[in-house]
Amino acid sequence: MKTKRKTVFIVAILAVILSLAVVFVIGLRVAPEKALLKIMADKVDLQIKNVRYTEVGDSGIKWEIIADTARYLKRENMALFEKVTVRLVMKDGRTFVMNGDQGRLDTQSRDMEIDGNVGIVSGNGDRFATDRLWYRNAARRIETDRPVAMENGNVRISGVGMIFHLDDSKLTLLSQIRASYGDTLRQGVPKWR
Repeated sequence: MKTKRKTVFIVAILAVILSLAVVFVIGLRVAPEKALLKIMADKVDLQIKNVRYTEVGDSGIKWEIIADTARYLKRENMALFEKVTVRLVMKDGRTFVMNGDQGRLDTQSRDMEIDGNVGIVSGNGDRFATDRLWYRNAARRIETDRPVAMENGNVRISGVGMIFHLDDSKLTLLSQIRASYGDTLRQGVPKWR
């Protein structure tokens, strides 16, 4: 009689546990989608923090991209960066470091756009400041249609629009060009990162 009661008791407990499990599973399936936590946007295939990416391209140029955050959009062949720094090392060893608030890389063409507080520093000390620039990979050129300032030593040159050919270090300012030399540089010099 005692074993029969124990068996009935154990079966009852198992039935209650099984019933609770079924109610719990059904409750999860019926839960509205709005209540679920949405972690990434629908179009984002991958999102990571504290990014460091290095690549050596066919042309021999070494890329290093460092960013606080990167999002990869596979359908658009696009990588989006926040607080980005791009270091280009040319075949001959010359370096160019570009940084800005946001970056956008076409993963097929390797063209890149950098926006917001953009700075460029070359290995020989040339410093450029603007608010948007484009790196054209096939042409190996950096360009902007925005106001730009360049400084090296005691010389400061500003203008609107710039094309800088990386292969031969040829710089062209497109319009409204002004130059300063010597002590006049102390006023209004942009802060470099």
